[in-house]
Order: sequence, then C-alpha cells, then structure tokens
Amino acid sequence: MPKYSEQDLKYAAELREEIHREALAIVRKTRPNVTEVVDRHTVEDYFQENWDYPGKLYTIVAIPYGYGSRKALVDKIVCDTLSETAPESDDALPNEEESGRPDAESDKAPKDNEETFYQLLAEYPDLVVDYCIVKDEEYRGFESHRKALKSACDIICKGWKCNPSQATGKKTTVGDMFSSDYQSKNLNYRRAFLYPPHENSYNGKDFARVNAALFPNGTDELEVYEWSTDWSDYFDEGHEWWGAMCLTAYDKTLNRFVVIMASATD
Repeated sequence: MPKYSEQDLKYAAELREEIHREALAIVRKTRPNVTEVVDRHTVEDYFQENWDYPGKLYTIVAIPYGYGSRKALVDKIVCDTLSETAPESDDALPNEEESGRPDAESDKAPKDNEETFYQLLAEYPDLVVDYCIVKDEEYRGFESHRKALKSACDIICKGWKCNPSQATGKKTTVGDMFSSDYQSKNLNYRRAFLYPPHENSYNGKDFARVNAALFPNGTDELEVYEWSTDWSDYFDEGHEWWGAMCLTAYDKTLNRFVVIMASATD
C-alpha cells in the first residue's frame, strides 16, 4: 500500500467526512435518530493514482474507484446505512458503524463487560494500542482521571520508568477522541489503531467492534482527558517520529475509566 503524507491523509479524511455529512443528511430524512453512516471504504480508498504524460505517476484525493460520480458514492453509503440500521419503531440492536463509536445503550448490552473486552482484545495481537480498565468507586473529576492513569501505568508501563504525577491533562471531546482528522505530529486514537508503523490488517469494522465492547452503553456519557507524553520511557519510541498518545475516558454509565495509550517505532 502506498505511504501517504500526514497532509494527504488529512485531506482524504476531510473529503470522507464531507461525503458522510451529505449522506447522513439524506438518511436522517427517514431515520432521524441515526448519528453515523456506514462507509465500507477506508480513508486510503479516497485516493486515486493518475498518470501524467510522459509517464509520471501521482496521487490525488478523490472519491474511491468504482463510482462514476460523487452522487453515486453518497447513494451507496445511504443505501448501506439504511439497510444496517433499524427504523425508529424497531427494537433491533444499534448498529456498530465504521466510525468506531458505539451507538446508544441497548437493553441487551452488558452492564460490566471487562472480562469480555479483554477476551476480544486477544483477537488483535498486532495492535500497538494498550488498554486498561480501571474501576472508581468515588468519582472526583480530574483527580479521579489522574488516579486512573496512575493505576493503569502500573500495568501498561511496567518495566519502564514512569512518573504519571508529572503528566499534564486537558479535557477533550468524544468527537476529537474518535476523529479521523490526522494532523501532523498529533497521534490520535483512530490512527494509532488502524495505521501503526508496522501495518496490520485491521479496518474500521475492527475499530468499531473493539469500541463497542469497550463502551457497551455508547459514548454519550464519556468524559475524556488527553494527557502529555513526557513522563515515561514508554513513550520514547513514539517520540522518534510516529507519535505517542495517552487518554483517559470516564464512562459514567459503568462508573469506570478506560485508559488508552500508544507508542511505537519502526
């Protein structure tokens, strides 16, 4: 697969999200509760290779191959979304979209699935993302986020020098946490999962599947903090070029934290 620059991926992600907004507006005319669309194409599919006379190959951001027009792609996404989401009156389970964000809580969703999540994670041995679920009996805002980070470090950062007391955290949004906007020198969760230095075979559906198990009641009640990555040797490899990431997400519906960290090199 060709290697695209950070700027190329950013432009492709922006085009993809424009297409998604256009398709979602159509879907909501009949399914007003739908919040995400089903797009079976990855960000990389939004590139096309072109030959320039006398034989120079260059890559442009465009709709995926196989569609005669932008409208044809939008129609396909609308069709797939409608076929995989139930009408408002139905009692079907919420759909897990390629966005990676699980939908609202289902009556059939488990209330505490920590063991189930770790069993699922074992099916993804090539992930460079590390997870740790931390229970918190008495939530105290930012103080509890730091406490969860310290607890997770005892597991994730075992063997590395680590001082989470020196970490600085800032509140961020759920949208930013799951964003496909790949900014230069700013590793985010989706990119860490799907595009590590050593390529894996995981795709958007895998991302959605893991997050549906991680946040079984949806993401509306998450409180997320993004942390600096200058307080542990764990992040040193990522600082070389690929990036490093540290997040704490408090799930109010389950009264627990999810700590997500990543750092890798080639």
